[in-house]
Amino acid sequence: MSSKKIDFLLPADVAAGATSGILLGDFNNWDSNKGVALKQQKDGSLKASVSLESGSYEYRYLLNDGRWVNDTQASKYNYNSEFSVENCVIEVAAEVAPAAPKAAAKTVKTKAKPEPVTEKTKAPAKVAKAKVAAEPEVETKAKATKTTKAKKA
Repeated sequence: MSSKKIDFLLPADVAAGATSGILLGDFNNWDSNKGVALKQQKDGSLKASVSLESGSYEYRYLLNDGRWVNDTQASKYNYNSEFSVENCVIEVAAEVAPAAPKAAAKTVKTKAKPEPVTEKTKAPAKVAKAKVAAEPEVETKAKATKTTKAKKA
């Protein structure tokens, strides 16, 4: 499996004065020692990037002022009854490389075609040899006839 770089962006209005924080989730076992640092952007938003394998992950932001906040851009939320909170959910789709399979398929098709062409070529080649061998005999008879006529004259 290949990983995909995912950018997490917490808008400035949600950060509301927090200048830093960490991104926690299933991808780092919710371990604050392994939290991904959020960097403050010029507009006051907080940003982090993580490489993730395909799959579904729950996550939240823990800000330097002690608040846990959710991603307002999340497409889905999952209720966690143990902590009575909703976690954000991100679905990371597996990347498909369409160019490689198509190229391999074309190569296989190309390799499969020469066999019938080779077999068809062999049969006409034998016929061609037979014609070449027969033609000189005809020419030789024609020359002999001309030579005979010339002698009679």
